[in-house]
Amino acid sequence: EARAIALLEHNDRRPPLVIQPARWSAERIAGALEERGIAFEPVRDAPGFSIRNARVVELPGYPEGGFVVQDAAQARVLQFARFAGGSLVWDACAAPGGKAVALAQRCRVLGSDIRLARLQRLRETVNRVAPGMPVFAADARRPPVRPGSMGGVLLDAPCSATGTLARHPDARWRLSARRIESLARLQAELLDGVAPVLRQGGVLVYATCSLEPEENEQQVNRFLERHAAYRRTDDDLFVFPPHAGTDGAYAARMERAA
Repeated sequence: EARAIALLEHNDRRPPLVIQPARWSAERIAGALEERGIAFEPVRDAPGFSIRNARVVELPGYPEGGFVVQDAAQARVLQFARFAGGSLVWDACAAPGGKAVALAQRCRVLGSDIRLARLQRLRETVNRVAPGMPVFAADARRPPVRPGSMGGVLLDAPCSATGTLARHPDARWRLSARRIESLARLQAELLDGVAPVLRQGGVLVYATCSLEPEENEQQVNRFLERHAAYRRTDDDLFVFPPHAGTDGAYAARMERAA
């Protein structure tokens, strides 16, 4: 009950704008914000900055791709992923592109999405922050990449988004048990779809912004039962919004052993 009340209170507070370094260093961003007189503060457990009372497009470094708008919870997912530098990584549900372009600062990244409207947002983000990164339309349930060709896959799956209700309050009106069941079926199909594309030793990171076990640890448990070649490499990441002061997030890191 106490956790539920804390979550309700968190979701009824307006969250701050959070940016993460991309083509600019954290030091350069901080210096530019100070020079412009824009109030900011470092976020906890991530390299980014929390900003209030400013529009994204007016922040220094925006046209140059110096930063991406990304909550600290999502930055923690990327830290947790630990894809090897220089490895070939497919971000299979990449739009709007924050994680993909952040990964592209140290990995070779392919970014795709199935919906054309979201693909346009992905292209805009890539053009600003990681020009040259391949972007294409694809259904991850039927991957257009060769089996065994990827060193890493990030599957940031469509979900109920119950960890981001403070940031997206309209999402609470779309929630239902039936919707979560439908999303869980889609997530399972996506996991099964991407599993063959990883090489031996490759890393599959499954992530959501959901707080629901059906979409998170239970989903991963069922995947591992179906795919004996995969194993967890770490305890799962779970970010609970009231405790972290951020959005919610979940991630599981798995390696293809054979």
